This record gives sequence, structure tokens and C-alpha cells, in this order.
Amino acid sequence: MNNRNWLSPFNHDFWEDRFQLIPKTFNDFFRSGNFGPSVDLKETENEIILHADIPGVNREDLDITVEERMITLKGEIKQDQTREEKGYHLTERHYGSFYRTIPLPVEVKSEQATAHYRNGVLKLRVPKVETSSRRGFKPIIESDERQIQ
Repeated sequence: MNNRNWLSPFNHDFWEDRFQLIPKTFNDFFRSGNFGPSVDLKETENEIILHADIPGVNREDLDITVEERMITLKGEIKQDQTREEKGYHLTERHYGSFYRTIPLPVEVKSEQATAHYRNGVLKLRVPKVETSSRRGFKPIIESDERQIQ
């Protein structure tokens, strides 16, 4: 009979079940899809507006694809920082790539999308496909009765 103490910190089944969302290694964090830009999506009457915070990415390293019901953001961060002061020299390098797909609530005109990237913030505007102002059609109901003359 297995007589393990379930509250023991050495009981791996207990901890793995409760902390599945925490990556076990640094590489698991990037593989799980948690690394990517923060996105705000706004729907107006005529368009979809997306704001994404992508600091440290050069415009040339940013790839945006707009489809009828989806936006895909891909990019690569290549950042070197060097700081020299009296007594020390510090160099930090940040390299990595991201991929994020954002589903859209409505169909859009992907070929008319416009994007602006400034100071690490992407603003993407995509017009929505026009929908009929009528939501349905009410046919006239005819009667089988013939009028007697």
C-alpha cells in the first residue's frame, strides 16, 4: 500500500497538479506561447482597431498578416545594451522571437488594412466588411383563399 504524505513537498503529483501553469524551465516559458505582445482590440461601427505593445522590435523585423477573420503578428527582438561607468562594463543582449494570432469578431477587408509603428506601439486599422442594414427579410404571406366576385 502506498502511504505517502500528500502534503509533503516531495510529493510531485501534488505540486504538478496545482502548478501546471508555471513553466518548469526557462525554455518552456517561450514554447508555451506566453511570450508575445500585449494587445488591445477595439471594434467600432466601421472598423477593427488593434494596438500592440512591441518595444525593442525594429520595424523591419515585424511581420503582420491580416486575413478575413484573423490577425497574425510575428517579430524578432534583437537588442544590445552596453553601459560603461567607472569601475565596470555591462553588456546585455536580448534576442527572441514571438508569434501571436488574434481572432477577429467579424469579417474584415484585409487588403485595406493600414499599420503604423511608432515608439514600440503598433496601431493597425482594418475596415469591416459591410453588412446589410437589414437583419432579415419578411416575405408577404399570401392566402390560398380566392376572392369571389
